[in-house]
Amino acid sequence: MTNTTQARLVYMTRRAYETGKVTLVLRTDRVWDERDTGWQLLSGEETGLELSDPSNGLLLSVERAIAHVPALLPLLADETEPVQAAYAYDDVQGIFLPTQFPQDPPTD
Repeated sequence: MTNTTQARLVYMTRRAYETGKVTLVLRTDRVWDERDTGWQLLSGEETGLELSDPSNGLLLSVERAIAHVPALLPLLADETEPVQAAYAYDDVQGIFLPTQFPQDPPTD
Protein backbone atom coordinates (compact mmCIF):
# COMPACT_ATOMS: atom_id res chain seq x y z
CA MET A 1 0.00 0.00 0.00
CA THR A 2 1.10 3.51 -0.66
CA ASN A 3 1.61 6.28 1.86
CA THR A 4 -1.62 7.93 0.68
CA THR A 5 -3.49 4.78 1.72
CA GLN A 6 -2.30 5.24 5.31
CA ALA A 7 -3.95 8.65 5.49
CA ARG A 8 -7.34 7.35 4.26
CA LEU A 9 -9.80 6.77 7.11
CA VAL A 10 -12.63 4.33 7.86
CA TYR A 11 -15.24 4.37 10.63
CA MET A 12 -15.31 1.28 12.86
CA THR A 13 -17.59 0.72 15.81
CA ARG A 14 -15.88 0.17 19.13
CA ARG A 15 -17.56 -3.25 19.41
CA ALA A 16 -16.18 -4.33 16.03
CA TYR A 17 -12.71 -3.11 16.97
CA GLU A 18 -12.68 -4.73 20.40
CA THR A 19 -13.97 -8.10 19.17
CA GLY A 20 -12.08 -8.06 15.86
CA LYS A 21 -15.36 -9.15 14.28
CA VAL A 22 -16.76 -7.24 11.30
CA THR A 23 -19.83 -8.81 9.69
CA LEU A 24 -21.38 -5.77 8.02
CA VAL A 25 -19.55 -3.23 5.89
CA LEU A 26 -21.36 -0.18 4.57
CA ARG A 27 -20.09 2.43 2.19
CA THR A 28 -21.78 5.74 1.85
CA ASP A 29 -21.33 8.30 -0.86
CA ARG A 30 -21.39 11.08 1.75
CA VAL A 31 -17.88 11.90 2.91
CA TRP A 32 -16.62 14.72 5.14
CA ASP A 33 -13.14 15.41 3.75
CA GLU A 34 -10.51 14.02 1.40
CA ARG A 35 -9.36 11.40 3.93
CA ASP A 36 -12.87 9.97 4.46
CA THR A 37 -13.35 6.82 2.37
CA GLY A 38 -17.04 6.42 3.24
CA TRP A 39 -16.44 2.91 4.65
CA GLN A 40 -18.26 1.98 7.88
CA LEU A 41 -17.31 -1.28 9.61
CA LEU A 42 -19.75 -2.89 12.04
CA SER A 43 -19.82 -6.09 14.06
CA GLY A 44 -23.52 -6.46 13.27
CA GLU A 45 -24.37 -6.78 16.97
CA GLU A 46 -24.41 -3.08 17.86
CA THR A 47 -27.49 -1.70 19.55
CA GLY A 48 -29.17 1.52 18.46
CA LEU A 49 -27.97 3.10 21.68
CA GLU A 50 -24.36 2.18 20.90
CA LEU A 51 -24.62 3.54 17.37
CA SER A 52 -26.13 6.84 18.51
CA ASP A 53 -23.22 7.48 20.92
CA PRO A 54 -20.25 9.03 19.07
CA SER A 55 -17.84 7.66 21.69
CA ASN A 56 -18.62 4.15 20.42
CA GLY A 57 -17.03 4.84 17.04
CA LEU A 58 -13.40 5.02 15.98
CA LEU A 59 -11.65 6.49 12.96
CA LEU A 60 -8.89 4.20 11.76
CA SER A 61 -6.52 4.29 8.85
CA VAL A 62 -7.35 1.84 6.08
CA GLU A 63 -4.04 0.11 6.79
CA ARG A 64 -4.86 -0.38 10.47
CA ALA A 65 -8.38 -1.67 9.71
CA ILE A 66 -6.97 -4.26 7.27
CA ALA A 67 -4.30 -5.31 9.77
CA HIS A 68 -7.01 -5.74 12.41
CA VAL A 69 -9.44 -7.62 10.13
CA PRO A 70 -7.50 -9.05 7.14
CA ALA A 71 -10.69 -10.16 5.32
CA LEU A 72 -11.32 -6.45 4.62
CA LEU A 73 -8.38 -6.24 2.20
CA PRO A 74 -10.36 -6.84 -1.03
CA LEU A 75 -12.84 -4.09 -0.11
CA LEU A 76 -10.53 -1.44 1.31
CA ALA A 77 -7.27 -1.82 -0.62
CA ASP A 78 -8.29 0.07 -3.76
CA GLU A 79 -8.76 3.82 -3.74
CA THR A 80 -12.17 4.24 -5.35
CA GLU A 81 -14.73 7.01 -5.24
CA PRO A 82 -17.27 6.53 -2.43
CA VAL A 83 -20.53 4.98 -3.65
CA GLN A 84 -23.41 3.53 -1.68
CA ALA A 85 -22.81 -0.19 -1.13
CA ALA A 86 -23.19 -2.87 1.52
CA TYR A 87 -21.36 -6.13 2.15
CA ALA A 88 -22.03 -8.96 4.60
CA TYR A 89 -19.40 -11.44 5.76
CA ASP A 90 -19.97 -14.99 4.56
CA ASP A 91 -18.49 -17.41 7.13
CA VAL A 92 -18.47 -20.32 4.69
CA GLN A 93 -16.46 -18.55 1.99
CA GLY A 94 -14.55 -16.29 4.38
CA ILE A 95 -15.23 -13.19 2.26
CA PHE A 96 -17.52 -10.19 2.14
CA LEU A 97 -20.36 -10.48 -0.37
CA PRO A 98 -22.64 -7.73 -1.67
CA THR A 99 -25.88 -7.37 0.27
CA GLN A 100 -28.79 -4.97 0.36
CA PHE A 101 -28.00 -1.52 1.75
CA PRO A 102 -30.18 -0.85 4.82
CA GLN A 103 -32.96 1.68 4.34
CA ASP A 104 -31.95 3.31 7.62
CA PRO A 105 -28.17 2.94 7.80
CA PRO A 106 -27.06 2.80 11.43
CA THR A 107 -24.13 5.20 11.19
CA ASP A 108 -25.23 7.52 8.39
